[in-house]
Amino acid sequence: MKKLGAITLIALLTLTTLGCSKPEPKPSETVSKVLDLMKSDIRADFSPYFDGDVNNSDFLPENEIEENEFTKRLEARLIELYTDFDYVVVSETVSEDRKTAVVEVEFTTRDLGSFFVRFLTQYISKAFELAFSGKDEDEINEVGAELFETLSADLKKDKISRVQATLSNVDGQWLIDGTENANSPFFNGLTGGLIESIKEFSESFEETE
Repeated sequence: MKKLGAITLIALLTLTTLGCSKPEPKPSETVSKVLDLMKSDIRADFSPYFDGDVNNSDFLPENEIEENEFTKRLEARLIELYTDFDYVVVSETVSEDRKTAVVEVEFTTRDLGSFFVRFLTQYISKAFELAFSGKDEDEINEVGAELFETLSADLKKDKISRVQATLSNVDGQWLIDGTENANSPFFNGLTGGLIESIKEFSESFEETE
């Protein structure tokens, strides 16, 4: 009878331990944490969620751009636009050795890629026109800021992109691959095609120089 009681006690303790054990983290949870944080605070510290040298400046306009009222207005509006996205985690696939994973996400964003190219094309044309008419830099910048705000005012959030994020299991934690060029399609989808459009525009601009 005592033996039966001991066995019952061990069984109960085992079940209690299993019930209280911490659930194994999922790669999709890391992706959701990053996306939710981007929506709430783009200047937050993202490094704990990435395997690589990544920080909040990687999600902000280039630091090399000279800061003035024009660039501040553009930066503020651009951040407002590309952090206003919706997402749904479609699926997650973990490798057999549990060292890597792929999380598929569907984003609903504004078509910022097409918008930004349209803005730059019109702005460059207007800037040359104003410069030849004798306008100074501040006046040209003011026109540029107003153009940016006007063109972006009616942008609809109707661009749907389904992309994948790759992650690695580092010491039991799922981290998004943050090495150079890693997950570029994922972040391009997140920003409504903005990253790829800026890259293509820069390359075409360099070819004309």
